[in-house]
Amino acid sequence: MKLTHLFGAVLILISSITEAVAVQDGVLTCGRATVSLFNSAVNESPFYVLTIRVPGAEYDYLYYMDREFFMLRCETSATGKMYVLFNWMCGGTGCNEAGFGLVDADTGKIRLEPGGRWRSEGNWDKASKILGHPIKPFSCEEFSRTSMGAPGAKGELCFVSPQELG
Repeated sequence: MKLTHLFGAVLILISSITEAVAVQDGVLTCGRATVSLFNSAVNESPFYVLTIRVPGAEYDYLYYMDREFFMLRCETSATGKMYVLFNWMCGGTGCNEAGFGLVDADTGKIRLEPGGRWRSEGNWDKASKILGHPIKPFSCEEFSRTSMGAPGAKGELCFVSPQELG
């Protein structure tokens, strides 16, 4: 490996460490993006709204509750670009465990729509290709039924629908 490649890799690592990444009061900060998730607590109308705020813009992305789990964290690509990575999934045996979505932390726009609900509709490979590295599993041990989010290890927020899905 050339010294210039090693130096470049070290710079990317340092920049990813120094990027603003924080979780406080149910809000995740990824670089320039502030991220929150509204978790509807109304059993008759369950849904999530992912809100991404970047300087000069705000985006709201609606996700209906046909999948009960929603996890999110900041993720740095192999090139040093910051993304908001989320996994929207259900918990049944036929469910997709790789319903990944990617949001550009600079623009707030969706780079990858989440995969479908069923196991055959996963998009782990697409998300990994965009990031330039394999996706590590989320470390959620607790899930929040409110919009505050249960903070997981490593700056993750973890949610579950207040409505039990069948």
